[in-house]
Amino acid sequence: MKLMPYVAGLCMAMAPVVAIAEDFVIEDESLRALPRPIEMAVRGSKGFESRSCKLIGKAVDLSGQGAAPGFIVTTADGCDWGAALGPIWVVRNGAQPMTVLAHGGYTLTLGKPVKSGLRAITITAETAGMTSKSLWKFDGKRYVKVKDMNGDSR
Repeated sequence: MKLMPYVAGLCMAMAPVVAIAEDFVIEDESLRALPRPIEMAVRGSKGFESRSCKLIGKAVDLSGQGAAPGFIVTTADGCDWGAALGPIWVVRNGAQPMTVLAHGGYTLTLGKPVKSGLRAITITAETAGMTSKSLWKFDGKRYVKVKDMNGDSR
């Protein structure tokens, strides 16, 4: 019984950390069609190759301030996907929405640290034998990869 206040305190301390992380999974059935300006920002981004694919996604809080000034986007129905890996775009919303990250993965997690106004991002992909994670931070214009973590998933 003497441990109960410590356990309760630990749970309360962890609650904000859990609440901040917003996961995006490319196979999430709740992903929806995008507002036209967001879709046009992705389709007009450098290196966009999924021209025949339908785009879907969701609004997210990129800044960590409770608003949803961004979108995370992927393709519908596995279009242009590999084995457990699909295209992922992050779009900063505003008067002129802009794609600030284009990469591939299976999940995207928004982190707590904010750099140059936007939260850090971790993108994960996993196959039967390998796990890949990459950490991205915003430099004021776009997300830049700052760390790669690869390893055996067994």
